[in-house]
Amino acid sequence: MTPGLPLNLDRNYPALFLALDEVLEALDDGGPDEEALRRSFETSADGFGAEKALLLVVERSEPLRMRAIASRGLSAREIAACERGWSVPGVSSTRIREAVLGGVPVMVQDSELVAASETTGALRGNPASVLCAPICDPRSGRSLAVLYVQNHGVRSAFGEVDRAWIEVYARALGRVMAGARSRRAAVGSAT
Repeated sequence: MTPGLPLNLDRNYPALFLALDEVLEALDDGGPDEEALRRSFETSADGFGAEKALLLVVERSEPLRMRAIASRGLSAREIAACERGWSVPGVSSTRIREAVLGGVPVMVQDSELVAASETTGALRGNPASVLCAPICDPRSGRSLAVLYVQNHGVRSAFGEVDRAWIEVYARALGRVMAGARSRRAAVGSAT
């Protein structure tokens, strides 16, 4: 544990470690199917106590188009909007785009304390905490997917330890997803 990074008592750390273990197991087994990714996502969302969460595969970066693999707390209509790169209440397309294009996790600890010029419509008037992490190919650095989690209110606000965890988790997911993509490409070119 890094000194100075307090644990949040609203987190289920065993669930977060289990989510990471599921990804590492999939990596050891040669890569996951989407069901394995969904299980790991659900376990991580449980660990964070996320009210809203999304795991989106980046299909095109300009304009941003994604495909949801898993979600929590969102209707089918809201998921479809997020796939098109639009915001919905509690899910900021601005923060998703920032993570995908910047290649680094984005954290908003308290949306009510963000400067008015930086507040997105999806988070305005909604006391929320957001973590959004790109899932990148470790070789090219290209964003393959993005993980977004949101909690309501400041009691469950994300902190630096959460950002550190999601960065490690996203890195492991990137290895798994890039490996699976390489294997599919190799099989496709062999036929």
